[in-house]
Parts: sequence; C-alpha cells; structure tokens
Amino acid sequence: MLRNILPREELRSLAGRRAKPDEYKSVRNQLVAEEIGKGWAAAKKSGKTTTRLKRQKSLDRLLEDRVWVLLYRMGFAHLSGQGGAFQGLAEGKEGQPESQIDVVAIDAEAAVVVECKSSASPRKFGDFSAVLAKHVALRKGFGRSLQAQFPTAKKHGLVFVIWTAGIVPTDSDRSRAQAEKVCLLDEKDLDYYETLINQIGAAARYQFLADLLQGQAIPGLEITVPAIRTRMGSFDAYVFSVSPEYLLKIAFVSHRKRGKATDI
Repeated sequence: MLRNILPREELRSLAGRRAKPDEYKSVRNQLVAEEIGKGWAAAKKSGKTTTRLKRQKSLDRLLEDRVWVLLYRMGFAHLSGQGGAFQGLAEGKEGQPESQIDVVAIDAEAAVVVECKSSASPRKFGDFSAVLAKHVALRKGFGRSLQAQFPTAKKHGLVFVIWTAGIVPTDSDRSRAQAEKVCLLDEKDLDYYETLINQIGAAARYQFLADLLQGQAIPGLEITVPAIRTRMGSFDAYVFSVSPEYLLKIAFVSHRKRGKATDI
C-alpha cells in the first residue's frame, strides 16, 4: 500500500512553498524571542497577536524540495505530498510498519522513486550499503502497489534514484548501484535538468526518463502502427502516422556536454 501520493492539481500550494529557499511559520508574539534564539528571523512586522517568521531550509530539506519541484514542473500526474510517500512493508495488513520515501512521481508510463542524501562538505557515503538495500527492498512491493493503486493497461517503467548533494559515491558504490538498477544523480544533474526545464518546459520529462531508463523496455510506450514502405535513394524508408504526443515521448533533445550514453 502506497500512502500520501496526490494528484498534481492538489499540490499547487505545496509546490509554491517548496520552490522557496526559506521556510515560514507564524507564532504568537510572546514566543518570537524564543524562536529567534532557535534560528528563526522575523519575515515582516508583527501583527496584533502573531508574527511571521522565516529561516533558511536545511540542506536535506532543500535538496528534497528541489528534486520534488523539478518533477512537479516536469508534469508528472501524481507526486508525494508533504513529508514524502510511505510504502507498507507487509502487504494487506492494517497497522503495518511503513518505509518513508523522500520523493515519488508517477505518470502514465513511469514512476520515479527518489532517496535524497546531502552533506555540507564533500564526503564519501558512510552508509551506502544501507541506502541501496532500502531501495532494493522497496522495488517488488512498490511495483505491485503501484499497479493496484494507479492501474494502467501496461506496467509502469520503474526508476529508483539516489540523488546526492555534497556526497561523492565511490567507483564501488556506482558499480553496486548499477548492478541493482539504481540510478545515482548529483547536484550537476539537478542543475542540468533545472536549466533544461527552463528552456523547454515539461518536455524535459522525456529527456529525464530517457536518461534514467536507457536500455530498458517501457511497456506503456510499445505501439504498433501501419506503415508504407518506399525508397529514398538507395535506402528503404517507411512512412507512417503517429500522434505528436506519442512522438514527444520517444524523442528527446540531445545534449552532448553531459557525456551520457543517451547523448549519442
């Protein structure tokens, strides 16, 4: 059972809050001094009974919010709500223990599951085995719950991601992640996709999924269309009709500077 995954139409207010670098809250005036001692600052003049406070988000919170906002702007139909999504660990049982997932995004063809890890100063993973094991353990149950709660004619492509900021995976970490089909992304990737979405809007989702699902079949994108064979010079050519919406899903903008296999 997956919990706290909502339609994007219900997440506009949350998207506005998560897009900001600061967090805000209102407190009674008599508590302002105490909250300022905890790192908060006045955001505007005091009202009659309350004061609006703000403070910079923590690194962990900021990374999660940037990733979530990126996927929201890409146009995924469903995303995790405040606090992340939750997956039950014992299927079909009420009151079961749950595993928290930082960010989840779902559309008609694919689902993206993200664990975020950050550090104020560059360092290696201290617990990579545990983080990777969590993703691997989630995979089977997540796929079943996804199909039950968000049914489609064909199964979703599943993308499991560990997104880091300030943490540098070793070659061994990368090899183990690749073996378990878990993608490792970092701040440079986040900057790249944020820039791309500013340039081409929600179409950036198809570049993103092409990068993360390279080499994998996506059942939801498999179609059969009639075609007419013809000749172009010495080559065989095929003429067929396909909707622009579908064509966009299987075509993407190549950016060779990223050095990924999908750039070729």
